[in-house]
This record gives sequence, C-alpha cells and structure tokens, in this order.
Amino acid sequence: MNHIILWSPITRIIHWAIAIPVLFNFFIEGGDLSHKVLGYVSFFAIFIRIAWGLISKDKAHFRFLPLKPSEIREYILILFSGRMKNFPGHNPLASVAYVIIWILVGLLGISGFMMGLDAFWGEDWLEQLHELLSSALMALVILHFIGIAFDGIKNKRKTWLGMITGRRE
Repeated sequence: MNHIILWSPITRIIHWAIAIPVLFNFFIEGGDLSHKVLGYVSFFAIFIRIAWGLISKDKAHFRFLPLKPSEIREYILILFSGRMKNFPGHNPLASVAYVIIWILVGLLGISGFMMGLDAFWGEDWLEQLHELLSSALMALVILHFIGIAFDGIKNKRKTWLGMITGRRE
C-alpha cells in the first residue's frame, strides 16, 4: 500500500492542541476555570497554527490551502459528479471549514476574555455572541467529522488516521 506523508509531528500536535480543548469545552460550563483554561489553550494554539502555516515545509503551509472561489466551485462540481480528485493536503471545502474554525476559536477567545473584563461584565449581548460563536463552531466541528467520514467512505481510505500517523493512504 502506498503511503504519502502529509502532516509533520508539529502539525499534528498543533491540530490536537486546538481540537481537544475545543471538544472538551463543548461539555464544560462556561464560567468554570477549566473552560477558560481550555479556551485559552485553543486560542493560543490558533496563533501557533497561523505561524506554522506561514513557515512550515509540509502540507500545513497556507499555500496548500485551496481557497480560491474557482477551486471551491470546481470541487463542489466534482463532488456532485461522483468523481474523485486528490489534493496535496486539504480539499477546498475542508480548507474553508478550517479557516472558519480558526476564526471562530479566535473570536471565542476574544469574547471570552472580554466577558471577564469589568467593562463588559454581565453584558447579555456579549454572552449571546459567545454562545452563537460556540454553536457555529460546534456545527463546523460536526461537519468536519462528517467530511472525514464522507472522504473515508467515498475514497476508501482512513482519512481520520492522518492526524495521528501523518500519512494519507
């Protein structure tokens, strides 16, 4: 079987430094210290991910994210046609999802921090915004899992294993 190395250990560590706190935070009450700590861990991991996306040599580099509207449109047409197209890293829909996930985690970190400031303490609009961002993030995480399952089934590969082994089969 042919294996392609896609993700370096650093890429995978950053991925899990974002993913694990985000997943745990879906089940922890917002005011708890653990919620705040996990939120800040994922928030700062986003900045590390951005830096890594600018300097890495592997497929985590931002140049490998197919984000052009024409690439996204072409990929959607490919999906509906039943054909398959491999990308050197993430496909266009996954790339869009990841960028939005990173933005949402960043905004959640900022809004969560703001809720602890005297100037914004108890502001309903800020709590509602934080909850809305959290719900949007949860929806994207669910879509992420569906996309992984879909890709694995459609392309007959263990897509989910990539962020553990670094390889794509």
